[in-house]
Amino acid sequence: MVRGRVILSGTKCSEESRISKMEIASLVVGLISLILAIYSIRVSKLNAKKQQEFEEQMEQKRKQERILEERQEQLDWKEAERRAHNNPFPITEGSFEKRVENAYKEVRSERILGRK
Repeated sequence: MVRGRVILSGTKCSEESRISKMEIASLVVGLISLILAIYSIRVSKLNAKKQQEFEEQMEQKRKQERILEERQEQLDWKEAERRAHNNPFPITEGSFEKRVENAYKEVRSERILGRK
């Protein structure tokens, strides 16, 4: 063994080589810590991306539901107008608007109760 030189193999270790082994061990631990930190950052980014995609999908779903609700309301009003026109006793129920409103209430109630 030459002084100043680090020998990692062999049965006998000098004090100098023990310090070097400890330094190497601390470097390895530091490197592992760095790798784990990088991995956790990547996982966090992936989770954030998935969360954002989920929120965007939910927003799209809410928009589609709103559109469907509006379309269903239009269809209910059309059905109410059709029923008001086809009413055999229109004079007894008041104005046409009142008949349409009453028919609309009936249509909505039937549809809501029909779902349950």
